[in-house]
Amino acid sequence: MLPRPPACCPAVKRHLFQPSDSIWVSDEVLRHAFQRFVNSRSGKRYGSFVPGPLESRRRLGKRRMAHLTESVPAPAHNTGPLWGFFGEVGNAQWQWEAPTTRKSTGASTAALPAWLLEWDTSPEVVPESAVVAGSMNKPTEETIAIEEDISKFRTTLLAASSDQLLDICEEFNQLYKQSLRLGLVSGITMHSALNTISRDIRLAFSESGLADTHCLLSFYQAFWDGVSSCKVLQPVDLDARLLNRFLSYLGNLPSCTEVQTLFHDVMHAASVTQLGKMNRGVDRLVEAWARSWLHEQPPGDPRLSFLGASRDLSESLDRLDRLQSLMHSREDDDRQDLSMIQKAVEEAKAILDSALEHIVQAEKALVPRNGSIETLASILGYLPRDHLYRVLASCTQNIVRIHNSMENPVTDLYYGWLSLVAKVPKLPHKMFVNIVKRMGKCKGVREQPLPGAVVLSRWISQGYLGKGGALIRNTCEVSSLNSGPLDLGLVLSAIDKHREKVFRQTKGIFKLLHNLERYREVFGILAQIQDLGLKLPKDIIGPTIEIMSKYDLQLAYRIQKMFYTGLRTNKQVLRPDLNPNFIVSMVNHRRFSPQQIWRVMGIPFYEKMQPSKRLAFSTRRLSPAMIELVTKVAIAFAQTDARCQRVAFRNVVQCLHHLRRHNAPLTPELTRAISHAGFTRKIVAGEWISKELLDWVLGLIEVAEGTDVAVITDKAVTYWNEQLAEEQGEEARLKAREMNVLHVGPID
Repeated sequence: MLPRPPACCPAVKRHLFQPSDSIWVSDEVLRHAFQRFVNSRSGKRYGSFVPGPLESRRRLGKRRMAHLTESVPAPAHNTGPLWGFFGEVGNAQWQWEAPTTRKSTGASTAALPAWLLEWDTSPEVVPESAVVAGSMNKPTEETIAIEEDISKFRTTLLAASSDQLLDICEEFNQLYKQSLRLGLVSGITMHSALNTISRDIRLAFSESGLADTHCLLSFYQAFWDGVSSCKVLQPVDLDARLLNRFLSYLGNLPSCTEVQTLFHDVMHAASVTQLGKMNRGVDRLVEAWARSWLHEQPPGDPRLSFLGASRDLSESLDRLDRLQSLMHSREDDDRQDLSMIQKAVEEAKAILDSALEHIVQAEKALVPRNGSIETLASILGYLPRDHLYRVLASCTQNIVRIHNSMENPVTDLYYGWLSLVAKVPKLPHKMFVNIVKRMGKCKGVREQPLPGAVVLSRWISQGYLGKGGALIRNTCEVSSLNSGPLDLGLVLSAIDKHREKVFRQTKGIFKLLHNLERYREVFGILAQIQDLGLKLPKDIIGPTIEIMSKYDLQLAYRIQKMFYTGLRTNKQVLRPDLNPNFIVSMVNHRRFSPQQIWRVMGIPFYEKMQPSKRLAFSTRRLSPAMIELVTKVAIAFAQTDARCQRVAFRNVVQCLHHLRRHNAPLTPELTRAISHAGFTRKIVAGEWISKELLDWVLGLIEVAEGTDVAVITDKAVTYWNEQLAEEQGEEARLKAREMNVLHVGPID
């Protein structure tokens, strides 16, 4: 153990001042020193934090001595001399003051180390929101200068002659664009300039009798060029209300190529949040764009596109010759690698795709309206889904109003808007169907079939046809040159030729027409498919007939007859158990005879069969679905008002014969249908129930429902016959009295 310190140590330590500076030793330094201590000993010694007995006694003594020496702790700071400088001062004379920022001086800066001096000169980080708000709204000297330039331009513009207007506007546009590019224009000034300058330009040009479209478009283009190339702010930093107002002013201009390009640039640069607050401006521009389809647009120059297509086709011929030579060499030498042939095929396909793209561009130049529709569809694709549906719904209502307001409405606006909606990418099916239904309110278009070009554009824009969409479209257009307008049947024929999932697209057409409630077009497509010799999916005829029977039973029956008279779906026949509503609807319709109903179900009419065949059992058993269908038909015949009681009862018995012939069990539902048709309807009509009929039906009820139910039914029918006999007897006596005028004969 260490020797005990002398008694004077505590007294000495109480008068020593403890240093106020602390030395911080990091964990890394301690770990390194401890490892050096361990490694300096022999290899058999290992460091440990668990003390031995001697080390434990030494630490205990050390803690005891430390406790004794600090029984009267010394103050942490010697503040006596500090208060001595101020003399006798009481604590009540001191007053607290808030802390202030210390001013940096050259001496204090020079005293810092070199590495701290570099940190001190680093730029201060300012939040982005503060930069945007300050640069857009804080009035600075540059902002005041810009406002003075705008005021000077307005004064000069209104006082200038007609010959000077264009030069003045051009000079101001350059100045304004440069100021926007440098970030010297605040958001408030931008908003004010759009309003005031647009109004002044219209006023100045209206007084001069000149067109103001070019000057306004130049001003708007200069505004957007300056904003988009600004070194301080980006378009996403602008207020959405400013962009909304900008689009509203663009919508007041005639929809030309420059306006459409500017609209595309704004929508592409705006953020999702901004797009959600620009509905009014987008609506106005889209409506103005659609109005431009009513006017004939001059065609462009397709020569460059045709030259590119010709160049690609020439190159494709060389690639095809090379591919043919590779194939011949492959026949001579089987060891040749197939990778070269595959690479040549891919190169030929790429060249042909490029040629097709040039041809499409040439077509857009020759028919500007098609290119305009595609451009607007791509612009609307930038909108979020909820805002896209709101814009399309609002504009659809305006398009219908514009179409119906014309004295002699043309279909250009109708077909153009449908083509636009079909080409909008990622548009949900429900939205598309809803818009097409709303467009059906246009005058003179309800009777026209749904254009095949619209459906084809919809499939291509949604990617349903893959990479073969352009080839299918070309095939359809070539076919329509010989056969007239493109319809849905020709679209399916073109898809079938290119082997692009024709069954799935056929189901898509039928689903679309069902949603639009265009059932006559369904029948027309089926007839056209039969004429073209196309195959149908095996699961499309049944659901089509089932759905159509709810709306047009006559068309459903015609489709059923067409199916049996030549139309085949992969060697499948119509299963009546999959069309219960269709069969029941025929039962409840007076136009269809029972023979037609049983022919549709594929069941022979047992009343016309020989007794030997009628009673013979069939070796083929009925499925549970077919048994359920026959039971439903029996109940429908028993309860329908479209058939008299006698016809209804005979057809219920027909159901019983069919089930018995196939060894189907007799169910209570069937016996209730028989009793309803044989007993209840007779009772309601006030007719007598014969003894033979009662005995026959009671035997069936006893088998299916039990003896108790049969006894109750017997009592009810017997009671009815007795009451009916009494009523008939009373009526006969009353009639006899009325006929006995002289009152002769026996007295009652």
